[in-house]
Amino acid sequence: MCTMSADRPFFLPAGTPGEAIERIFSLTGASDAGTRGEKRAVVELRDALALDIDTGVTSDLMGAAIADALGVGWEPGRFLDRHKLTLDALNALLEGATDAYADGSLRRLAEMRPSLLDGHEWARFVPARSKIEAVNRISMLTNSGPERLGPGGKEHKRVLVNLVSGMNLDVPISTKHGTAEALARAFGAPWSDTCISTQGTITLAGLNVLLAGAERRLGKLGVNRALLFGTPEEEGQALSAALVDGFSATRFPDGSERVHWDGRRTVKWLADNETGKANHTEWPGWFWEFQARTVLGRRFAPNPNPPRTKYGPEPFDYSLNFVWDFKAHTSCWKDPRTGQTKPGRASSPLNEALSVENCIEEQGLGFVMVGGLAVEDVDGAFKAWHDAFKDKPAAPSNSGKPRRRKAAFEPLYVDAFYFANTSALDAAKASGLVTGFKQGPQAPRVAGERGDDRGPKYNLSAKAVDSNLHVVRYYYPQKVPQP
Repeated sequence: MCTMSADRPFFLPAGTPGEAIERIFSLTGASDAGTRGEKRAVVELRDALALDIDTGVTSDLMGAAIADALGVGWEPGRFLDRHKLTLDALNALLEGATDAYADGSLRRLAEMRPSLLDGHEWARFVPARSKIEAVNRISMLTNSGPERLGPGGKEHKRVLVNLVSGMNLDVPISTKHGTAEALARAFGAPWSDTCISTQGTITLAGLNVLLAGAERRLGKLGVNRALLFGTPEEEGQALSAALVDGFSATRFPDGSERVHWDGRRTVKWLADNETGKANHTEWPGWFWEFQARTVLGRRFAPNPNPPRTKYGPEPFDYSLNFVWDFKAHTSCWKDPRTGQTKPGRASSPLNEALSVENCIEEQGLGFVMVGGLAVEDVDGAFKAWHDAFKDKPAAPSNSGKPRRRKAAFEPLYVDAFYFANTSALDAAKASGLVTGFKQGPQAPRVAGERGDDRGPKYNLSAKAVDSNLHVVRYYYPQKVPQP
């Protein structure tokens, strides 16, 4: 995995090729043509830089030419696997493109701009990249509070109602389609059948038409959307909503539906995507981190001047206007033989204590945590498979007791927590919501020896959900089997 750039200390390298590709698409503003591979990503980057490179050349040759245009050093031995670009190569292009985006030399493409908005009067409009971004930008225009999508990614009617009342418009409230069309007329914005979909929903194109019309009426057309969320609470709510919407449910033979991460498939995904984390026993946390960054990379445009994310050996995971780290918490364990569940730990480990303290002191710090049910590996089958997959024996334990393994993990909810300043951290420590602990040593290399020491960390109590640290909790939708 790429290390943090010394020249650009606030650049966060992508953790997987998929994340790097999504972030390149987001930087260039490319629309979704149904294919999101590395070749299309570099083609979009070529177009955003207005380079004359034939589309027929292979990704490696195009990547080298783009790197030259961006002033990025190109290392074929590290950046290429035959003609395929490695994660290091994609990160090198991503970092160069991020610099170009920040200084304004990266020409953003047409994005999700509906053809209805091709007129000169809409030229400054910057379309939303996703429905979750669109409804939040609409809501922000009238200070109506953060929005989330309903089941199936459907926008709520209240988004339109709040727009009518918040802007004091003489627009009749009827059906969702009728209200939206009436709003478009009031804004002098074009409307067509492409703006609506079945079952009473509005398409992304339709939401962008309403957003453009409202922005123009308020004199905010073209305002920097990187400043979309004015407070960490608003940003945390929007990120959490997007992360609930970004994971699809699995349908089971009994008719039930729920989000389900199978251990074997997830570990294989971690291996296939060059994460370097496939051997870890706490695979749900790593999968959550890498998937969350990819989901948010697709749904929100990057901030051209992001906040600092690195305060120690490892950077925090994500930022828009505020800094966030992704965590996974096992709220309960399930015995697959009996179906019985037992509570998980009463607290969740956070990051290295000094990094947390320094970030909070300088600018505040948030945590976006997925809580869920762990299906216990009661018969040891997953452990045996995982050991064979790693092609090496499990590391010996310092305590001599094997750690309980997860054969699967089922996300139940997403929580967001935010520490605004050192006083908030101190108050949380005084009340017992945050406790420090000295991590045990790393697993020893040889049985009988002692592993390397690790620095102290913080724990966040499950009771923090009832405190002013807690921003929001959104639940993953589930469908129970019919009797």
